[in-house]
Amino acid sequence: MNSNATYVENITSVQPLDRPKYMILPVETVRLIRNICYLGITPFLVIVGLLLNSLCFMLFCRIGNRSSTVIMLFAITVTDVFSLVNGGLNSVFYASQTYEVPLTKDQQRLTAPIYSTYLNSLPGRIGNFIIFLISLERLFCVLQPLKIRMYSTKRNSYIAVCVAFILPTVSSIPNLFLYNTERVYSNITGQFTTVLKATSYGKDKELTNAVYITQEILWRYLPVIGVTVSSSVTAMLVLLNAKRRLIMAKASIKSRSESQTMNRESQVTRMLLVVTVVFVLCQLPGTILRMIINIHPAMTPMRYLNNVYEVAFPITYVMLLINSVVNFIIYYNTSTIYRAKIRQMFNLSSCEKKKSTYSMSNSHINCTFISDHTDNDF
Repeated sequence: MNSNATYVENITSVQPLDRPKYMILPVETVRLIRNICYLGITPFLVIVGLLLNSLCFMLFCRIGNRSSTVIMLFAITVTDVFSLVNGGLNSVFYASQTYEVPLTKDQQRLTAPIYSTYLNSLPGRIGNFIIFLISLERLFCVLQPLKIRMYSTKRNSYIAVCVAFILPTVSSIPNLFLYNTERVYSNITGQFTTVLKATSYGKDKELTNAVYITQEILWRYLPVIGVTVSSSVTAMLVLLNAKRRLIMAKASIKSRSESQTMNRESQVTRMLLVVTVVFVLCQLPGTILRMIINIHPAMTPMRYLNNVYEVAFPITYVMLLINSVVNFIIYYNTSTIYRAKIRQMFNLSSCEKKKSTYSMSNSHINCTFISDHTDNDF
């Protein structure tokens, strides 16, 4: 189960190639790890992530003059929220598949054509594309710092965000036509039951595989590889130019406002570098795993070589959710501007001022008390 993959693999059983060779790990171990990831870690990350992302919304709403960076980060927060909601729903589906609680098999099959094949994959794909755009914007900022303001405007940021939402949404529409549901009468149970069937399009394995691989390349492989390369180049350029820029900043006679702008841009670059690096660390294992499955001639997304993959997917899925949780922590630790805004949100700044004022008044009282006693002694 993956935020950029469909959930149909959990509704239909994964078919092994050779049963004896397939069972490398004990079944109990596989079940335990999957339960821990999907029913233990995932719900915890969903709760914490939704709380932290709500704080991100509050933070961005408090920023009056929203820059292009704030607009892009706000869009990332939206996709993170939807990814976390999907994480909670996926935990429900996994529990339903394993224990048939709270959803029945009929209810699971009814949701497959819309949610499992389409909606579940969208937030991850949109988020990948936006992060890719952010990494390119930061690389361009380092390479052409004088021209960046001409292109990195609010208008262009809104356009980029709209494109990032529209393109994956439109390109994923074929996934809606993979399966359909039918109500059939069961002679065994004597009741009507919902059956999930592949459509004529879904039965065309060559076409569906081509569409799936294309979507994976566009919205997973290219963004993750692109972010990895662009962030690496940006980091190297920043390190190489750090000393030179410091010397130039000290030697040149600049106004205070220009110096503050330069410092602010360097902070933004550092913060976004951390965001993209965390993105790569969380996304790369799952991307490599899916590349292996897609490239391997004996495997498909529904047909694994051994049950190690059944353990690997839950672990990489947890890493994907972690990526949707940690951004608020990154903002606080890497940006003094955001840190000040966050402290204002919780009135920490006023508390610190009161504390410092109180300590100053106490020291004044103590000094007066000591001076009074000294005068009396003398």
